Amino acid sequence: MRKIPAILAATTFAFAAQGALAQSKYDALFDALWSKVDQNFYDPHFHGVDWKAAGAHYREKLAGVESDAQFEALASAVLAELHASHTHITPPSDSPASSVGIGVRVHTIVGQDVVTQIAPLSDAWRAGLRPGDALLSAPVSLRGEAGSPAQVDVAHCDGTHSSYSIRRAGAFWPPEEPGFRWSSIELNEKTRIGFIVIDRFDDGAAALADRAMADLKDTQGLIVHIRANTGGNASALRLASYFGKESPAFVLLSRPYLVALGHPVTQADVMAAPKVEGAYTDAAVFQAVGDKGGGAAFWSEDVGAKRYGGPVVVLTGEDTGSAAEGFAWFMRLKTSAHIIGRRTQGAFLGGESFDLPGGWSLTLPVYGLWGPDGGDYGDKPVTPDRTIALARNDICQGRDREIEAAMDYLTAR
Repeated sequence: MRKIPAILAATTFAFAAQGALAQSKYDALFDALWSKVDQNFYDPHFHGVDWKAAGAHYREKLAGVESDAQFEALASAVLAELHASHTHITPPSDSPASSVGIGVRVHTIVGQDVVTQIAPLSDAWRAGLRPGDALLSAPVSLRGEAGSPAQVDVAHCDGTHSSYSIRRAGAFWPPEEPGFRWSSIELNEKTRIGFIVIDRFDDGAAALADRAMADLKDTQGLIVHIRANTGGNASALRLASYFGKESPAFVLLSRPYLVALGHPVTQADVMAAPKVEGAYTDAAVFQAVGDKGGGAAFWSEDVGAKRYGGPVVVLTGEDTGSAAEGFAWFMRLKTSAHIIGRRTQGAFLGGESFDLPGGWSLTLPVYGLWGPDGGDYGDKPVTPDRTIALARNDICQGRDREIEAAMDYLTAR
């Protein structure tokens, strides 16, 4: 009987030691996260946030953190104080906090979470989910460990309801290849319309832009679809060069450059920033900015006789973000292109990934973005010239009203 208290004491001590170890791990992780933001966030004024006070406030809450999921929630809360895109923390791939969905993309339409895309290799497709199905439970509740089952209740397009047990799966990243593809349609012997779909502006996109425009140079109108384009890099400027004259498109400025500048950015500062052309890979962009002291103006190019002369429509949506928004802004500010669709993400900043202890990683905006007029375009969404709202009935029928509107606009010209 005398051994029981000793066993209890040992067990209590073990749990206490385990808790202290976890606490120490999360303390160190939080300090590393706070320091990375403190040293690298592009805005010297932290978007008006007292970053030291924010750190102290959330550090006090660490005492209640006992799991990766809880730490991720706390870290996400402190990062949200910055009100900036390209700002998030990612747990290690083997962490219980690392979760995936069921392999579908969802948009909220008139209060309903409607499936708009399904990964073809997913259990969701095999089970019978289809575009237009409305989820009857919040999409976030469907997330969990890859391979684990999720109970999914849906309302189908025909009004019937179904319940499925669907295996969770990581989908849509890395993005589908090729992410840059094009085609054309001949409406009559005098009219051919070109169609370019771009899912990413990544390394290699500039060469693909040249090939696409060579193939489509004789079309009488062009549609550029970037509705699902989540970003990439400055390779978007190579395509943009075919539609506008050589000019500064945007300026990337880091905190050291802004501190040295010492005043709000003006149009004169944009024109005076070091000029960069042809930096169409991640490495080239970072090198260009680094070589120029933390700031550089990225210019479109003069493509001469290759410049496209026909009318152009750009299709945008709520998934259009980052470098794709930069392309949309250039087309709005520097060309006569007509923009159709929906407002873009508002996620236009230059982000970089940083390693944190224990396999965690932090994405952080290290460059702000200013336009040719000196305006701050950081996280500013692009509003279309003509807005067309998503309709569930159109998705159910497989109808694309934005492409229809684009074709109407071009054929009228």
